Amino acid sequence: MNKRVKAFTIMEVTITMLVAALVMGITYSAYSIIIKSYGAFNKKNQDMAVLVRLDEWLKKDFSRADIILKDTAGIALNSADRHIKYRFDPEFIVRTEIRADTFKVKTDSLVTAFEGLPVNEFGPTDEQTRLDDLDLVILFQGEKIPYHYHKQYSSVNLINRNANALN
Repeated sequence: MNKRVKAFTIMEVTITMLVAALVMGITYSAYSIIIKSYGAFNKKNQDMAVLVRLDEWLKKDFSRADIILKDTAGIALNSADRHIKYRFDPEFIVRTEIRADTFKVKTDSLVTAFEGLPVNEFGPTDEQTRLDDLDLVILFQGEKIPYHYHKQYSSVNLINRNANALN
C-alpha cells in the first residue's frame, strides 16, 4: 500500500519552466534581430536596384538617341522611332516613353552642357537646347552619388545641325 508514484517536485517543474522561458526569450530575441536585419538589408537592396535600373535606362537612352534636348521639366531624348522624356523633381525622376516609369530617388543637382558650355536657358530652336553632357547628383541614404552621362554624337548628326551653315 505504501507505493509512491514517481513524479517531479514543484521545485523541479518551476526550474524547468524557468529554463524553457529563458530559452524561448533568447530565441525570440535572436529571431527579432535577424528579421530586423533582413528587413534593412532588403530595403537597401530594393533602393539600390532602383538606382541601378535608372542608371541602366539613362545609359541606354543616351546611346540610342539621335538628339538630346533640354526642356522645361528635364530632358528629351529623340530618335527616329523613340521619343523619351525624363522629368527631374527633387523627390523622384519620371521616365516617359510609351508609359511612365517613376524612380523614387532624391536628386540634389542637375547640370546639362553641350561641348562644355552649360545649357541653362530654353531657346526657340533645338540647337540652343542640344545636350551632350548630363551631370546628376543623387542623394542615397544620406550620401551624394554623382552620375555623369555623355552622348557622343555621330558626324551625321553634327553636320546636319544647321541647314544654313556654309561648308
